[in-house]
Amino acid sequence: MLAMALEAYIAAFADERDDAEQRLVVRNEHAKPRRVTTVTGAIEVHAPRVDDRRVEQATGQRCRFRSSILPP
Repeated sequence: MLAMALEAYIAAFADERDDAEQRLVVRNEHAKPRRVTTVTGAIEVHAPRVDDRRVEQATGQRCRFRSSILPP
């Protein structure tokens, strides 16, 4: 479910490019595996990561992907 949400996020910004025509939002490996407790017990999760190099015009800060499925 998390991988599908991440792929949708990346696809939404696929047309945004920098001056060198490089995509600003790309997939970036996986985060460290961690254990998540569910109703059926603890499972190990290998969450994918995203590199979002977009900058918010109003604040000048970089945009970030934040998962509501698997919080930090």
